[in-house]
Amino acid sequence: MQKRIFGLSLAAGLMLTAVVAIGLANADEMTIGVAFDKIEPFRVAEKKALTDAIAGAHAKMVFANADKDPQRQASQVDSLVSQGVTAIIVIPWDIEAANDLARSAIASGIPFVSLDQAPSDLQSVTYHVGGDPCADGKVAGEFFVKEAAGKPFKLLELQGGLANDNGIRRSKCLDEALKAALNITIVARVPTDWNPQKALEGTENAMQAHPDLAGIYAPWNDALQGVFSVLKEKGRLVPVGVPTHIVIVSIDGTPLGCKAVRERLIDLEIATPLPEMCYRAVVAAIKAAGGTKAEPHAEFLPGIPYGPGDVKEMASKVWGCNS
Repeated sequence: MQKRIFGLSLAAGLMLTAVVAIGLANADEMTIGVAFDKIEPFRVAEKKALTDAIAGAHAKMVFANADKDPQRQASQVDSLVSQGVTAIIVIPWDIEAANDLARSAIASGIPFVSLDQAPSDLQSVTYHVGGDPCADGKVAGEFFVKEAAGKPFKLLELQGGLANDNGIRRSKCLDEALKAALNITIVARVPTDWNPQKALEGTENAMQAHPDLAGIYAPWNDALQGVFSVLKEKGRLVPVGVPTHIVIVSIDGTPLGCKAVRERLIDLEIATPLPEMCYRAVVAAIKAAGGTKAEPHAEFLPGIPYGPGDVKEMASKVWGCNS
């Protein structure tokens, strides 16, 4: 079995060491500031991956959590700049405010790397890496089209945060993929702001108004707990293949998502390549701090789709199946 460090392959770890070794930066003297928008299971995994990557480069890390407060995040980034960190890696809560944070940090001589959530202006940051929310939304939409097979199909679309790139494009590109499928009706679009309770309430309302609901789009794994709670109450939490099963597609790749696939409760999971994203963010921060421009300027990594039929084959590629 290939040795892994929280999903970060040994080869990736060696590459990171090589980046430091060839003199792009003296990571032993580096302190990388990391500013998160919030803490949830996915973010906990990202923090662990970043911690491991930064430690692997023999650098230090200073961490801050904005807890969904853009003003707090701005203050935390200002504090990191004042502390004189070597580079900053940020998951922005407000994609507009992130532009000013980035420009201010860069003007102070500190590289600003955005991770996971893209700012509204990619040119404002030193480098960005994240999943590809549009590709993921498109894969989800195409899957629903295939499952509907031309028959009438009522779909509930739960939406993530519509103030950030992932939420906006996971929704927009799902809808674009469904445009030509006139047999599919989106009976409700529920903005959740990444709040599992709002996902539960939206599912409950949709099930009450549409007992014949055929599908649910849950664009992040934390929504599944609320969705499953409602379906269980309605007697509709049944495995894939049972006639009363509701087709469910979710995104993230967390242990919760992997468990749901293995238990055949959801039809498709699209796993974000979290370890690779975090690895690339750290490499870019180290390069930029050493005066080397990150190329390409921005990277969007498509998710890894898998379902009950191929979970055994795909599990080794999905971070949440190995955590």
